[in-house]
Amino acid sequence: MPRLSIIITFFNETAFIKMAVSSVLSQSIDDLEIIIVNDNPQVYGPDYFNTLNLADSITVLHHPENKGLSAARNTGIAAAKAPLIGFLDADDYYTTGGLGLQLALAEQSGADITHAGCYLTRAGSPELEVLRRDKLLFHTAKTGAGLAHLEEAQFITSSWASLYRRDFLNASDLRFDEEQPKFEDRLFVLHTVTAARKIATLGAPARVWRQRGGSISVTPTDAYIHRLQVQLLEKCMAHMSQEVASGRLSFRFEKRELFNTVGRLIWDMDIIDPIVSGKDPAYAEFGQRIVALLNDARFGAAIFDDTVLSPISRVGMKTRKGFITRTMFFHLHKALREGDFAEVQALLTKAKAGPAKKAAKSPPTLDVDVILHLGMHKTGSTFIQHHLTHHRNALLEAGIFVPGPHYQNVQSETIREGASSGHAKLILGVRSAEKSTIWQELRRDVVQSGAKTVVISCENMLFPINADRDVLLGNLMDHLSMFRSARVMAFVRRPDSFLESFYKEIVANGQRMGSRSLQEFMVDHAATLTNLPALFAPIEARINGTVILRDFDLAARSGKVWETFCEACDLPEGLAAQAVPRYPSAGRNGTEAARLVNTLIAEKRQRQRMLRDLFQALPPEPDKMTILSPTERNMLIDRFAEASAAFSEARGYAPDYAKMRKSIPKKWAPLEGMNGATVTAIMQSRLRAELPHKLSAQHSIHDEASPPQNQSKQFVFRVKPRPWVVSALKWRPFR
Repeated sequence: MPRLSIIITFFNETAFIKMAVSSVLSQSIDDLEIIIVNDNPQVYGPDYFNTLNLADSITVLHHPENKGLSAARNTGIAAAKAPLIGFLDADDYYTTGGLGLQLALAEQSGADITHAGCYLTRAGSPELEVLRRDKLLFHTAKTGAGLAHLEEAQFITSSWASLYRRDFLNASDLRFDEEQPKFEDRLFVLHTVTAARKIATLGAPARVWRQRGGSISVTPTDAYIHRLQVQLLEKCMAHMSQEVASGRLSFRFEKRELFNTVGRLIWDMDIIDPIVSGKDPAYAEFGQRIVALLNDARFGAAIFDDTVLSPISRVGMKTRKGFITRTMFFHLHKALREGDFAEVQALLTKAKAGPAKKAAKSPPTLDVDVILHLGMHKTGSTFIQHHLTHHRNALLEAGIFVPGPHYQNVQSETIREGASSGHAKLILGVRSAEKSTIWQELRRDVVQSGAKTVVISCENMLFPINADRDVLLGNLMDHLSMFRSARVMAFVRRPDSFLESFYKEIVANGQRMGSRSLQEFMVDHAATLTNLPALFAPIEARINGTVILRDFDLAARSGKVWETFCEACDLPEGLAAQAVPRYPSAGRNGTEAARLVNTLIAEKRQRQRMLRDLFQALPPEPDKMTILSPTERNMLIDRFAEASAAFSEARGYAPDYAKMRKSIPKKWAPLEGMNGATVTAIMQSRLRAELPHKLSAQHSIHDEASPPQNQSKQFVFRVKPRPWVVSALKWRPFR
């Protein structure tokens, strides 16, 4: 008889499933049962799971067809043999020893439900933060005789945060509602916590919730999603009202659920705009159901001081829906209850806009045109930026100003020689609207130059994978409005090569997100990076024109990248191409070595210092194979052709997709592991990059003989705090 059954539900999490399974197996728990429920058998049959080389002790159950997450978990419950059951999504994982601690508490306490906190990772990064609700409500270990004695359990985030006694689930006939194929957790949590006789909380995180592209938490909503969300709110309110009416719970539990329901409608569901627009008839029904749901239910101002709600309430906080005060929350609740959704929309618009600001007086528009080269990664951007620097004086004589070295970001030291980020210092002004002095300096320099055209070339100014991309592009376009007109130019590379090269660049530059695999990177960003209309449409809307696209692969094969750039930007003829040091991407072996460094070295400067040494020491790579398999490369080409072919052809990029597919070599094998010479180079680079502990946090990756530029003299004052202050600073609620 196993001690614990962990049910892992699988749909398409191919990039993450191995990590999920290994995180369970690494817990050193004897007699552990792992059940994988495959809810996508049409796409991933038994043959796929055979390729995972799973341990014989792991059971894989295949649904005959896709039934949804609720049904998959119910299938796992029915098959489980252990007295305790836990759930794990296939794209998440347990922390080292976390599940073991949670299991020990469940066995020792005998609780029907044993909750443990959760860490959250943002898309693409391994860095962790404690889930806000767990940090505020479940930061200490507690045990209570049911919900009445552990009231915060009403707001356990999800079913996967807890271990459940199997006898408890069976005796109370507790299963997931299969009418809720998504958003099933909240209802299951309420049914279980209201039925439990004993609830225990570990007071520490045991699991990592990985936010990623394509997951339900980041997927745009539609009528189907909103129907499930409204249905969930109805069922949760009905259940809590029934518990209160029966006398099993006091009235305050129903009030809390009502408050939570209104909060979901305001902050989480994005349902108000489609109700007001009336474009989809389904939303008229949703509006009526919301009114019926809220009915005459009220709460007073005391709700804001409720001991359970007040820590997790978003009232009075800065959120993505703006700053909503207590008074505005009451107004929103009243308008929702009365079905005045136009008023709700107006109030939310006001909240998002914030207090009216006095419009700053804009300086006059310059009688100057700007050409913005958006250097998409690995499309010859460094090559072009070297040429712009070389021909800077000649271009100025022709009335074209190229910003000088001052506009490079000297703090962004490159890992590999030959790299250039172009005018990357301008990005600092884009990222912070309050600190845009660099753009003011650019305006001054342009005026002093007397030029009628400015050329800006910068890598990553398209911000293709930034979560706040819309804000950054808006800031960029605001800065460019100083010019009379703007033209935007970019080279485009075949999508399979571009995406792999982009990934390699992230890994090689020592970014923390460079610890993940290429397949994980694709989950988050393949849809965006193959969709040129989505990438460029916000820019075209602001410049009232179309971007200029050119074929990088064609230009590179003909050796005319610089000439093609000059033609696209109408630069003067006769600017000869120069010999520029190559800046190639790392091979598969080098990329995997850098990824290992990014994974193991958390401190940024130490990581970058080590990588700088490593790329000098790595032996040449005879392996020329891609990281992407032929199947993955074809998938990216197909996705690009579907999303971008018509758009890009109208703007100057029209490759032969059939020829592109045909050029993919059929002979390919995955990288089996780093060779011995690479492992040796990694270890030696780590030793050479070692710094004394006190220096490592301050040391720059610049050489000792070449101190960073533009650093003013600093005076350092050292303060020795008293021992009790040191102890207080070292204390952490989660260990």
